Amino acid sequence: MEIFINEVSLEGQYLNEAEFRDAVKTFTAIFVLINEKIQEKKLYKEESAIFINYEAIRGSNFHTSLNLLKDKSLKIAFQNIVFNKSNPQEWRKGKVHFSEDLFDCLISDNNYKNVNDTSLAEVTERKLQNHESEYLLINFPNSSFRTAHPHINHNCLITIIKNNDEINLICLDGIDSKLALECWLEHKLNLSQLEYSCDSTKSPTDKQTILRDTTRFKKTVNKCQGRVIYLESNTERHWYVDNLHYGQASHLEVFDKTGKNHLGEADLNGNINYSKSDSDKTIDV
Repeated sequence: MEIFINEVSLEGQYLNEAEFRDAVKTFTAIFVLINEKIQEKKLYKEESAIFINYEAIRGSNFHTSLNLLKDKSLKIAFQNIVFNKSNPQEWRKGKVHFSEDLFDCLISDNNYKNVNDTSLAEVTERKLQNHESEYLLINFPNSSFRTAHPHINHNCLITIIKNNDEINLICLDGIDSKLALECWLEHKLNLSQLEYSCDSTKSPTDKQTILRDTTRFKKTVNKCQGRVIYLESNTERHWYVDNLHYGQASHLEVFDKTGKNHLGEADLNGNINYSKSDSDKTIDV
């Protein structure tokens, strides 16, 4: 298995240090999980001298953006991932694609982005030469690489064509969060811990639901029906698994930040059905 850091996904999409810090936390969590779960792997990155010139915080290249991080421990952890030679190798040392070839990446409908002489070009050529090999691209969060994957939840599908020839069209899996990686591992490596059967006679575990996304949800000390109540960071909504339902009826309960207003029920992927709101339901938070 070959895993590439997609430096092209650094597009100046972060408006300030706080946004970049959150992205770095997400990125670091991905690599922690990779090292825990994938034994047979090769990690690749762009040369550091080129990588640092990509824009992270808007108007600042990666090197400058990294120096703006106030959390020094996070900065060091991230540097160890991206720049430590014992981690991802620089793919240019074993480059297989030719810089003269044309590589275009589909960003949206009929909107292509030139990715010549980048990690995207390199992994495309490797896939063309080795169709049976497994490849994965790690994107920085909130980039333009967000075409939904048709088969893997929370993943994106990156489509690249070489020399405008449809015979040389390659589709690659991409992730930008720990949750996306978990879904990819489940799909590709048959890791069953995230699977929940509709025939189950027990309610799902927290990790079998959207609550496993630690970048979005934080545990609280509160419980309902014996289940931990989670706080959604961005909305301050409260979520927990309904412990009284299982199988096809399994779902999560969603409340506002006060716990006094029930907003509805959500499926295990976090899609809220607001028509299921119940004014009689409350929780103590």
